Amino acid sequence: MQTEERKSGGTGRHFEDIIPESRGRIWNFLIWGSVVFFTLLYLSLIFNNNVWTDEIFSMNLFRENFGQIVRDTAADVHPPLYYFLGRFFRLLFGESLQVQKVLTIIPMSLTLVLGATKVRRFFGNGESFLFLIFLGCIPCSMEYAVQVRMYSWALLCVTACGLAAWEVYREGGWLSWIMLSVSAVAAAYLHYFSFVSVIIINGLLLLVLLLTRDNRKKLGKWLLFSLAMVAAYLPWLPYFYAQVTRVEAGYWIPPITAETVWSYFEWAFGLEPIPQTAFVYLGISLLAGMFCLLLLKKKERGMREKGGFALLCMAVPALTAAVGIVLSLIKQPIYRDQYVFPAMGLFCLFLAIGFGRIRKEAAVLLLAFVLFTGAVSYRDEYRAEYKATLTDQTEEFFRENLGEDDFVVYNYQAYYFNYKYYFPEDRLFYVRDVDLSQDFDEIWFLDTDFEWDFVPDQIIPYNLQIEYVGHYGIEYNEFDLYRVTKGGSAE
Repeated sequence: MQTEERKSGGTGRHFEDIIPESRGRIWNFLIWGSVVFFTLLYLSLIFNNNVWTDEIFSMNLFRENFGQIVRDTAADVHPPLYYFLGRFFRLLFGESLQVQKVLTIIPMSLTLVLGATKVRRFFGNGESFLFLIFLGCIPCSMEYAVQVRMYSWALLCVTACGLAAWEVYREGGWLSWIMLSVSAVAAAYLHYFSFVSVIIINGLLLLVLLLTRDNRKKLGKWLLFSLAMVAAYLPWLPYFYAQVTRVEAGYWIPPITAETVWSYFEWAFGLEPIPQTAFVYLGISLLAGMFCLLLLKKKERGMREKGGFALLCMAVPALTAAVGIVLSLIKQPIYRDQYVFPAMGLFCLFLAIGFGRIRKEAAVLLLAFVLFTGAVSYRDEYRAEYKATLTDQTEEFFRENLGEDDFVVYNYQAYYFNYKYYFPEDRLFYVRDVDLSQDFDEIWFLDTDFEWDFVPDQIIPYNLQIEYVGHYGIEYNEFDLYRVTKGGSAE
């Protein structure tokens, strides 16, 4: 389906005209090839057992029954839908880490599919391809494509909600209203700030319907489906309210300052070895905004609507972050950088539409830069998943040396949550709680610096010997490993 502006012809000098619309096979290869390529990149990152604290929290909840998940998430900072999905996946396919990471990759790939289908149908081949490249390459996306958390599912739902809002505006069929409602409610049950994003989408849709005479007849449906969305969220509303009021008693997120706000942009677009890329993306964003404003001045109504929609897409992540910052200033800090990730699909759509008509030469430079940041981002994430910690060495050592009657004793109490993922919980003890009078073959002591020691005064009454083994670690906690044995010299 050709977009309205393409029917009016082109100059042949813009990005969208590099490959003529008639060369559909080439566009199919570029667009669907991008979907497959990024999906394969995500899959290449999952073959490890290096998990982070938040991922362990997710996987622990996957082991619970659905009632317990509701009770636990009611007291947590996230709603239950993602944990329901994880529980289903665990029941169907088992509890391996790779299975849970595939659960995270699925929505990332589906968001790419939205770019290859909905974005392509609504806006054209060039915008579809650019959307895929931006989404696949922005530095913040690679990590959350494979992390065992709800962010990729929230990204899918918020992006689908934004595209459904555009379809409601342009066509207004019942199916588009249903998609708007289902994606919005799902987003609200996945993450509280994706809830904020879909509220913003629906508020902006209401504003547009009010301001455009031809669409005011859709206000009745907007009210009907809004009431349906509220009714669908009512069962969880008390828990949402309780969470909002609970944070007044104190929270772990740092205070909001000017540096904190800029760090949000650095998180999204900065690369660890090259943080200056955040400034380049800031310039790219400003240029895209300028190009969208120029679209508003076009004679063709379709072009004006396209530019306006792109600016509204940009407004969703901007307003989501603004709401989080304002609430953090009014109450205790409750907002952190990753909470805007569910709205980043709409940000990428804003960039794609904004740059859909740039000149060929500029398009080559833009693509070169974005692909470069994507390559560096993938390299960094590969290192984080496979090489950034000593976890693999630690697991290998304990596979070979941990006996059935051995204890693991640790002195970094905050890491119990992580340790119990890797070690048998019934043989895992905090150094100040371990009873050395118990029967055991050997004790493996994980000695983190600046924590409680396994001191001689504690072990002398039991005639124990302690021997240094080596330096190991789990996640980002590194420790010296000691072997403790009964009587005589440790062998």
